[in-house]
Amino acid sequence: MTPVKPAQPSETSWLDHRIHLAITLPFLALLTPITVYLTSRGYPLTSPEILLILAGMLCVSAVIGLLRRAGGRRMYAVCVSGLLTVAADHLHLVEGIIQGRAITLFVIFCVLMALIRRFEKTTTLAVTAFLCVFVISTVLGNGFETESGPAVTAPHMDAITDGPPRLIHLILDEHQGIEGIPLDTDYARKLKDKIKEFYQRYGFNLYGGAYSHYFETVDSIPNLVNFSAESVSRILVTGEPPPYHLPQNRYFQFLKSMGYQIHVIDGDFLDFCSSPDAQPQSCTKYRWATLSNVAKLDDPVLTKTAMVLAVFVASYPRYQGILNLYEQRVRPFLLSRGVAAPVINHDSLWTRRRLQPFSVNTMAAMDTLSASTQQLTPGHMLFAHLLLPHFPYVYREDCSHRAIPESMDNMEEVPPELRTTEDRRVRFDQYLRQVECLYVRLDELFQKMQSSGMFGNSIIIVHGDHGARLGLRHPISKEQDQLTVADYQDGLSTLFAAKIPGRPGGYDPSLHAIDELLVQTLGSAVGTAPSLAVPRQEPFAYLYSGGRREQRLVEMPWHPSN
Repeated sequence: MTPVKPAQPSETSWLDHRIHLAITLPFLALLTPITVYLTSRGYPLTSPEILLILAGMLCVSAVIGLLRRAGGRRMYAVCVSGLLTVAADHLHLVEGIIQGRAITLFVIFCVLMALIRRFEKTTTLAVTAFLCVFVISTVLGNGFETESGPAVTAPHMDAITDGPPRLIHLILDEHQGIEGIPLDTDYARKLKDKIKEFYQRYGFNLYGGAYSHYFETVDSIPNLVNFSAESVSRILVTGEPPPYHLPQNRYFQFLKSMGYQIHVIDGDFLDFCSSPDAQPQSCTKYRWATLSNVAKLDDPVLTKTAMVLAVFVASYPRYQGILNLYEQRVRPFLLSRGVAAPVINHDSLWTRRRLQPFSVNTMAAMDTLSASTQQLTPGHMLFAHLLLPHFPYVYREDCSHRAIPESMDNMEEVPPELRTTEDRRVRFDQYLRQVECLYVRLDELFQKMQSSGMFGNSIIIVHGDHGARLGLRHPISKEQDQLTVADYQDGLSTLFAAKIPGRPGGYDPSLHAIDELLVQTLGSAVGTAPSLAVPRQEPFAYLYSGGRREQRLVEMPWHPSN
């Protein structure tokens, strides 16, 4: 009697007794995009919140695998194909295929589903192997924690026996001017007096009516360091997106001609180290977009878990497209039919395009700033672009921190029609409390300099680049007809303070552009002033018109109250 050969398992029944593979494939489809996102932004993969997210993904994958075990082959194929399609889109693997349009994603989804249904064994093994290699290479290439040590390292500075006075130049990004601080709360009024007292105590000349010609950092600082006031936006920088490079830096060239060796600390937003004729002796960078320092905040694990999931989901362009579709078409349609549709909360991490923890990463770099300052000797200049008190407004006045979901972003994330006076008041309250925390850190810095005996004979320049930018309208061309004086104040009023050895301090509340004040300060401090090229002498501002376009020059309508 001829023995009967056992029936070979068909493709459609191959996973019936391989539950581990049925779970592994959807798990990898979930794991791959979030692993790539987190490693690219420096979040440590061994954090408790990440392990909790992985456990949740494993549970979801187990449900999908058990569904396949229970005979739901079609639903399994739909789930896995959907996850793989979203992962490919999130990783921009289909970016070059008909520009990644929705119809393309639908075709990819259908092809994957057909392959899984018809060639289940081959497709499962091939895709699983590919995703395993992809995830492992991503982790090994970026490391489990890209910034396990200090945020940055203090640069080494050689002593110079005979040179010009040491110079410290700090740009405090988004610092509102003293006379531009809204005085509608007791806290704001007290803080204004505290800041004035702070600079008076340390012998600074403080200019309460200082302002910037520009609303954007990429225009304000490049023009400042080139002693110019160009009307075309971003004409002095190259590169997109950040870091923006400065092909020329006349300020550094000027200081080099005066005998200075230059050291830079910046947040990798503007690159001050690539100018061919003005390269500094040392350049230290802290990453403005990394999430590694957010991971170090002592928030509850569940809070961090929700934060990580929210910023990952919100980073997906297709998700943002759905939000835009709802806001621009679906919600207006429902309202026109008398249906009350909810408004998208633009302060939520679930709706922001990207979490930009400028302030958190800068705070982590403040110790390096302090160490670098202590090393500074005559003949050296330390230039630091600090993204504080820049949003998000994480820090309270005593430098304790809020959880990231509780901190507020800037008004630019809120559509003009949804901005309210109450929004401005609440944001300014959080913003000003972070300003006070900044002065706690600056006070520590200046006290250390006094203790080491280096404060009195140092030139110190501290200023902002524009205002807090929390106005109901921004000084941009398309909002010109609705602009108020307060909008110019909120957008353009900024800080300028300078301490020159042997010169008395004081307070000047009148209107002065920061480029004018920098040139004036350099003339007083080193005896020579560079030339300043501006289109007019009367106070003026530019209305921002978008990247690399001509900006509209207008008379500056805001004047300090006193």
